[in-house]
Amino acid sequence: MTLMGEFELLVRGCQLRIPRSAERVLTYLALAGRPVARTRLTGVLWEEGSGQGAAKSLRSTLWRIRRAGADLVLARDDRLWLCPDVTVDVADLTVLAKRLIHQPDTEALTRLPLLVECAELLPDWDDEWVVADRERYRLLRLEALERAASALVERSHFGDALVAALAAAQADPLRESARRLVVQVRIAQGNAAEAIRSYREYQALLRREFDLEPSRLMDQLIHPLYHR
Repeated sequence: MTLMGEFELLVRGCQLRIPRSAERVLTYLALAGRPVARTRLTGVLWEEGSGQGAAKSLRSTLWRIRRAGADLVLARDDRLWLCPDVTVDVADLTVLAKRLIHQPDTEALTRLPLLVECAELLPDWDDEWVVADRERYRLLRLEALERAASALVERSHFGDALVAALAAAQADPLRESARRLVVQVRIAQGNAAEAIRSYREYQALLRREFDLEPSRLMDQLIHPLYHR
């Protein structure tokens, strides 16, 4: 199941078309990552429906999922959860991000392009429960990208480090820690002019948005370049 970008469901390599209500049920269970009570599911996904009407809608949706040819949801008593055989991209990316934050080893760093490419969780969905998970993933990804960039600089892999740092800066242009990493990598590459240009771009953005200046940490990075 793919939730980064657009919803997509693949079964044995073939895309499975299901109704929007089924997409929402599967997505909620995927993001929850645990058994969910039917009453909670209906209360969130069918807020405006009556108790009986919402329960009927859920039963109909589960039937449509089974009718589509995939046994994706397990049930016991009043709880539902996603079949363990279903892989979900955001779950895999979350594991990768946490590994990059806490243990950025070679294997994790080789998978960094996945995190660079997968930037946003279901950007066109405006459900509150999706928005909350989208923000959690955004912050986790940012921290992972920055940690990976730092680890790659330590290994003198400056090209890959710059890709990670730029991805973090693109995700949050006002985040100074990401901008500092971009400048650090460009300095490490010996590209003083590009480092100064990156600094000035951030300086102009910060002045325009908040009438503020970059921090002393940022200035300490760039100051020696003017006095060589």
